[in-house]
Amino acid sequence: MVASIYPSVRQSFSWPVATLLLGLLACHAKDVASQVEVGTPPVLNGQVLLGDSVLTLGTVVLHVLSDLTQGELDSTAVDNEGAFSLQLPRTPDPASGEFYFASVRRAGVMYFGPPITSAIQLDSLYQIQAYDTLLAPMEGVPVTLDARNIFLEQVGESWRVTDLFQIRNDRDRTVVPREGGYTWSYPLAEGAQDVSTAEGEMSEDVVSFEEGSLVVRAALPPGERLFIVRYVLDLPEISVPTPGETEVFDLLIREPAPPLEVDGLQQTASVELDPGESYRRYAGENYSRPVLGVVLGEEIPPPPVEWIAVVLAVVLAVSGLIAFRGSAAKSVRAVRDRRAILLQLAHLDEEFERAGTATKHAARRYRKRRAELMQILRSED
Repeated sequence: MVASIYPSVRQSFSWPVATLLLGLLACHAKDVASQVEVGTPPVLNGQVLLGDSVLTLGTVVLHVLSDLTQGELDSTAVDNEGAFSLQLPRTPDPASGEFYFASVRRAGVMYFGPPITSAIQLDSLYQIQAYDTLLAPMEGVPVTLDARNIFLEQVGESWRVTDLFQIRNDRDRTVVPREGGYTWSYPLAEGAQDVSTAEGEMSEDVVSFEEGSLVVRAALPPGERLFIVRYVLDLPEISVPTPGETEVFDLLIREPAPPLEVDGLQQTASVELDPGESYRRYAGENYSRPVLGVVLGEEIPPPPVEWIAVVLAVVLAVSGLIAFRGSAAKSVRAVRDRRAILLQLAHLDEEFERAGTATKHAARRYRKRRAELMQILRSED
């Protein structure tokens, strides 16, 4: 660029002035090139909402989450319009497996914004939604059971159960517990043994198993939240309390498994959640029976050879119809939802840090659960 304008500068100015101007132009060109090479540091511009208005007092914290690191990077106060700006250490890149997100604490409750995984997301205003709080009665409040997924796996003479509750707070406030009380509870299957509610994600003072029920003392913001419980049940019969209504109910039994009779759910096409892992599926919507019963059924003899092709064709046709309607995918999405997993990771890290000094067992459970969630995230890419 400097070389192209050299003749005109020499013709218009005396030699000393021309030399000075050419030197300044060269420095300017060098500075421009340096800026292009380095680039502008990426900035996250956002706003914190409080219900239908804005939060005018609070501190926004920037977090990073990856396979190798997690924690807080920076923080800033919101202005009187709820706006904030935070500089990221580098441009988000989906291939790096690194996620950024921001949070704000309001009345003791932490609220998280959506994950930032790519540079294009920085072109839009980043929003964090916070809410006022509602103090629950001692026994908690009723909430909508948006989805429930029960996974059964036969181990010897017992069933190993993973019970997933996706609940939804339809209020416009975050429900918080009173001292000594809780926000929500739900009975588990009769005869549940070796119950694990923490899963390395939350301490027992937040989610616990008490007198046959899952007891939640965690704050419940408007929207959905997922809780996972593991326990063991003895064969042959299972009785699962199901008070209220469950909008989407799935019972998934890992194959091979004995024939079962399930009261209230319809058997559908089997699903494969992981390569080589097939699950027999029973499903229903708007389930309102008080109890889900599962009992061992009778072995069904194989069909005659000449009918195998006919049966196979019918099964494939039904499977294709179900896949087209997307009912099976709805259940899997409820479990594998990317945002839900990221929120679980955030709560996992927050609760572990809040606990302070942890035992070796608790630390091991934390690392194991965190690795599992990160593996799910990678499989979603």
